[in-house]
Amino acid sequence: MSEVQPQGLNDALIKHLGLKPASKSINAQIAPNARVFEYPAMDNVYLMESDLYGNEMPEGSLFLAFDGHSGMAGKHIKIETLQNSSVEDVRKMVADNDSG
Repeated sequence: MSEVQPQGLNDALIKHLGLKPASKSINAQIAPNARVFEYPAMDNVYLMESDLYGNEMPEGSLFLAFDGHSGMAGKHIKIETLQNSSVEDVRKMVADNDSG
């Protein structure tokens, strides 16, 4: 029986972005099979396979989560968008959505 491959990030993209599994817990509900990674270029920024409420993200997308002004906040993001984004693009996404 083959192992089921998660619908979120694949190994090649994880390696390309330098993602590491989150080393600390975050204040969010996580879907049982969802993974959480730290975005290496920014502190307290995470890529998750579920949203902050434990809902799995649709195939081909992730949740960009970060510490906002009033706790965890985030944005639904397509994996394709992430692949084509620079660190500055991600910083701008965080800044533009930092009302949480």
